[in-house]
Amino acid sequence: MDAKTILKVLRFYARFTPEYTKIGFFLRKLGWLKTPPLEFSGQHWLITGASSGLGKAMMKAAAEAGASVVAISSNQSKLDDAVAEIDSSARDLVITKVADLSLQSGTEEILSDLLQGGYKFDVVQNNVGLLFNELIVTSEGRETTYAVNILSHYILTKGLVEGGAINKGAAIINMTSGGMYNAPLSATGLNNTDSETYNGKMSYAFAKRAQVALADHWNDVYGETGISFYATHPGWTKTPGVKEALPTFWIIQRPILREPLQGCDTALWLCAVRPPIQPEVVWFDRKARPTHIFEFTKSPQCTIEELVEYFENDISRSHAGYDN
Repeated sequence: MDAKTILKVLRFYARFTPEYTKIGFFLRKLGWLKTPPLEFSGQHWLITGASSGLGKAMMKAAAEAGASVVAISSNQSKLDDAVAEIDSSARDLVITKVADLSLQSGTEEILSDLLQGGYKFDVVQNNVGLLFNELIVTSEGRETTYAVNILSHYILTKGLVEGGAINKGAAIINMTSGGMYNAPLSATGLNNTDSETYNGKMSYAFAKRAQVALADHWNDVYGETGISFYATHPGWTKTPGVKEALPTFWIIQRPILREPLQGCDTALWLCAVRPPIQPEVVWFDRKARPTHIFEFTKSPQCTIEELVEYFENDISRSHAGYDN
């Protein structure tokens, strides 16, 4: 590593460590008004990626605060282990469902299951996400980061809203990441299946940026339904995904990484408080914050309409393939 790269890394950690780790969480917490314990009795929640990390922490917090939770993961055994960590008095509030959200077919299958089951949700946590350093292409021919981190969210959310499975006054939360600060809005940056040009961190960043844009888009499209859409990010959190995808970062930062419950604090707070919608913000540590910190991301490479058209065309191509 040359001196220029070392200096860049040092500047990165100096700038973001105080804000995104436990340090920032505890400092900001000092300024929060004392809030009552979470109370979600009578509410019905859907949480994706619920078997570990942020999703597991949200599932536990929601159920122990009285919510009925449909918890989705690709691994039933991990889901069972996660549910076992919930207070025994609240475990019966959780229904587990297995779905492969890396596949359009898997996402549409669980969507159909939820619609046919007559579920009506007060909260949807679009939490499932992953980061790969190497290119992994799904059996449907998509780059996995794109398929899981944004396409599944788009299909599931749109399908639930338009299928009448979201109650009036509900909150839908897109769990993005500080990684989105490294990319502008772009359709061409998504679904890169070229092994020569693939960059896992950038593929992740483009998908996470799209999550933020979709929250604004859905507020515009579905605002009259009384549903509120928010984008939030957890800071730097101690999750299995971070450990696996960013091993050097994990080693350096582990002692001060946020615990999962600290990382999902704002997502839970948004569901409890339902603050007024603000365009072009990402919620972090219970406050609306700018969606850009670098100048180069402020010029989008596509419009939100073009992004949505990209999703719709991609979905339609797959359906055409199913029919052939």
